[in-house]
Amino acid sequence: MISEKIIVGAILIVIGIVFSLNNKNISKGASKFYQKLYTEKNLSVMFRAVGLLLIVGGMVLMVVN
Repeated sequence: MISEKIIVGAILIVIGIVFSLNNKNISKGASKFYQKLYTEKNLSVMFRAVGLLLIVGGMVLMVVN
C-alpha cells in the first residue's frame, strides 16, 4: 500500500514538473484545441453525455448500496 502511494506521488511530481517547465508550449497547443472543442454544438452534446453519465452513476450507486 505504501509503495503504491510512493509510485503515484512520483508520477504526480513528474507530471507537475512537465507542466511547470513546458507551460508556454502547452498553452499554445491547448488554446487552439479548446477553441475547436468548445463550440456551442459540442458543449450541448458534452453536457447531455455528462448528465446521462451522472444519472446512470447515481442509479448504480443506489442499487449497489
